[in-house]
Amino acid sequence: MLDLPHAAIDHQLHPTYSLVETQPFNPAFAWVHPLMKSSELAALAFAETQIEEFSAMLPDWDGYGALPINAATKYNSLASLRGILLYVPAPEITPNPNGTLSFEWETKRGAAHLEIGQTRLSFYIKPKTGHPVFIDASADEILFNSINVGILVSANLFPLQHGTTSLTTVSPAAHVSPTY
Repeated sequence: MLDLPHAAIDHQLHPTYSLVETQPFNPAFAWVHPLMKSSELAALAFAETQIEEFSAMLPDWDGYGALPINAATKYNSLASLRGILLYVPAPEITPNPNGTLSFEWETKRGAAHLEIGQTRLSFYIKPKTGHPVFIDASADEILFNSINVGILVSANLFPLQHGTTSLTTVSPAAHVSPTY
């Protein structure tokens, strides 16, 4: 049998838990970890709003014959965003005249670019040190590939923000003598 902590104890262990309880349920956030920081939820909401706005643009939105963002590209972009944001900050999102959406990150450590369309996605990361990485994949595996993209971007462009932290402190004992 699973022994769950009492609600009062859980509130002490996870102070953001009470925020989750008081907010109305939004099915769009059903995949989100319940203890996600409010700043991360705000970034997600802003990025999703951008994708929705770009998807509402009419044909020729740039005045040069640009294609609109269709429903499949919108769906693929939202699915990718949700996988990616588990690992890295929200990207800069831009529409492309060919009907795709681009996600971009740039830090002093390098740059990354993900382009998402109806049936394919294309990704590259160019770190300042090391070799570039390219991914060209089918949108059928969008969640798997977006998690890989998130991990690659995190490891190369944001390693200190999303790395693991040790909770163990090691220090030499005061009265230890070597044994020979």
